[in-house]
Amino acid sequence: MIRPVSNRLLLRCGAVAAAAALACTACSGSGSGENAAQPPAAASSPAAPAAPASPSAAPLDAATVGETVKAAMKKSTAVHVKGSKSEDGKMKVDMQFNKDSVSGSIEKDGVEVPMLRVGEKVWMRFSKSLTKEAGLPAEAAAMVNDKWVSLDSPLAQGMGEVFKLFMDFDVFVGSMADDVDKPGYSAAEPADVAGTPALRYKNGSRTIFLEAAGSHRLLRLESPSEGTMEFSGWDQPVPAKAPPAAEIYSGPGS
Repeated sequence: MIRPVSNRLLLRCGAVAAAAALACTACSGSGSGENAAQPPAAASSPAAPAAPASPSAAPLDAATVGETVKAAMKKSTAVHVKGSKSEDGKMKVDMQFNKDSVSGSIEKDGVEVPMLRVGEKVWMRFSKSLTKEAGLPAEAAAMVNDKWVSLDSPLAQGMGEVFKLFMDFDVFVGSMADDVDKPGYSAAEPADVAGTPALRYKNGSRTIFLEAAGSHRLLRLESPSEGTMEFSGWDQPVPAKAPPAAEIYSGPGS
C-alpha cells in the first residue's frame, strides 16, 4: 500500500534536481541521436466554463469554513492547480488533476519538468532546459530531448512511486484539503479573484479565497511560506492521454 505524503513533498525535496540527476543517468551510455518529436500538449482548461452557480444565502461561518471547504474538495473529481513559491529559488506548478489522469509541469529557476500520468502509468518529459541543467553533452542530449521516459523503467531508479504520489488526485487534493482545514479563520471579507466575486478568510499568515456564490469552492490559497496557488475548473475533467510510442524514450535503461 502506498503511504500518503504531503502534496509539497516533491517541491521541498527538489523535484527538478532529482529529474536532472535522472537525466544524467539516462545518458551516461553512448548512442546515436535522433530527432525528437514534439510532446503532446499538456491538458488545458476547458474552453467552456461551467454554468454560474446560484448565489449563496450567506458566507460560510468562519468557525467551520475549513471543515466545509475540506469536505467539498474531497468530493470533487477534477481541478486545475497553478501557482508559484520562492524557496531556494523560484518554483512554478501548473497541473491538471483528474481522478484517472494528471498532466502539467513543474518548473524551478527556469528548468521545466513536464509530467504525465494516465491510470498507473507515469512519464516525465526531458525538456531542453532539463537536459541543459543536467550538463549533458550534445550527443547524449539529442537522445532524450523532448522524449518521455516511463518512471516504471529501470532508468527511473525507484522514483516512480514517489512521483505517482504527487500525481495522485486523492493524495494531492486530500493533502491540500487537510491544509485548509485549520481552526482560527477570521470572518469573511468581500474580495475578487481574476474577476470572480470571492470571499476572503484569513488565518494567521495564510489566506484562502472562496467563491462568493454556490458551493464556495476554493479559488486561491496565499501563504508567505507556501506561496500562492490558484484553483479552477473544479469538477471539470480535462483527460490526459498517454504519449505516442514515437515520443517515448527507448534507449538504454528504458
